[in-house]
Amino acid sequence: MKKLLLSILVLGAFSANAQTTIFAENWDGVGPGVAGWTLYNVDGRTPVGPEGTAGEALSFLIQDAWNVLSLSDIQGANSEFLEYPAAATGMANNIIASNSWYTPIGVANDWLVSPLITVPTGATNITLTWAATSLGSEQFLEDYRVLLSPTGGNAVANFTNLLIDVNNELSSGNFRTQILNNNLAGTSFRIAFQNDGNDQYVMFLDNIRVSANLPLSNGDFFSSKFSIYPNPANNVVSISNFDNIMLNEIIITDVNGRIVVKNKYSNVSQTEVNVSELTSGVYFMNIDTDSGRATKKFIKN
Repeated sequence: MKKLLLSILVLGAFSANAQTTIFAENWDGVGPGVAGWTLYNVDGRTPVGPEGTAGEALSFLIQDAWNVLSLSDIQGANSEFLEYPAAATGMANNIIASNSWYTPIGVANDWLVSPLITVPTGATNITLTWAATSLGSEQFLEDYRVLLSPTGGNAVANFTNLLIDVNNELSSGNFRTQILNNNLAGTSFRIAFQNDGNDQYVMFLDNIRVSANLPLSNGDFFSSKFSIYPNPANNVVSISNFDNIMLNEIIITDVNGRIVVKNKYSNVSQTEVNVSELTSGVYFMNIDTDSGRATKKFIKN
């Protein structure tokens, strides 16, 4: 039976994540690339080839458990495919693909295992995101599972934590978010994507990312007590804080570390600094107090 491909019209745009990225892979140079991942073709089955039931070429490109393919590879093998779906946020250029259409028919068991991912101590809101899409028509949507190895081992048996079991991934594309346990902070683990589809077709993954809110260092925490505005500034920058911290000195330096403004203060917790004579560019304001030193970056228009 011909496994018809839905026509996709719009290319997805990347959506920025406000968290700090701990690990990322987009198969286009961000991340270690497929050589840094571990692949397990547990089922050992043969993809339907160009001389198969429907003369399929795309599934036959996927000879490993997962293969990196370019958009031109995909279009060359299946002219019905136009572009990646907009809902698969960040899916572009190269992707990684897996297949569950075999001859003879059988269930896929193909694993894509990440490199070791280390999360800093104190991290919170640890989040895994990825873009995915099935290529088949409604009766041939792909199934897969996402699992975690809490010990950091990369063998199939190490993936004891099932994060999500996806049935019938959307052919219109999807961007999935999975919140991970904050107990993973200060540890190293691996993520695996397991294609377990049964006589379906082909699926794509891209834009895999682990991010978290990281704790501020002591310096960052102290700097967060101060507010400078406006930023960017034209003539005057105002400095204030909510803890009534007294200012001793403010030193402004340029990106080369040269001092361009130096003002001393006594018994004031807020002030204004004239920056009208500075040339346009990026500057660093070093705020010296009895409680410590804060550094804030600002832009002079």
